[in-house]
Amino acid sequence: MAIEDAVSAQFKDEVPAFAKPTFERLRRARHSAQYLDPSAPPLTAADAEWAIGKAKEALSGVRALLAASPPGRFGYSSGRGSLSRGRLVIVA
Repeated sequence: MAIEDAVSAQFKDEVPAFAKPTFERLRRARHSAQYLDPSAPPLTAADAEWAIGKAKEALSGVRALLAASPPGRFGYSSGRGSLSRGRLVIVA
């Protein structure tokens, strides 16, 4: 959940699909689908369509962020030597 909190705090304004309530709804739906919870309301086709739409919005938002400000290696901008505006940079 720490990663979810960090992503939501940093990017929710630019990628609304990363807002905390959206993450929470997706997490609860995934948990309900993965682990049988008889007390949970059943998932519907509308729930799946909503989740797919949010996933597409998130992907589109991330692509736009990366196009506007591509991450550099180890947190530095490519070729400029300056920090990449305090963005979360993941190095694999």
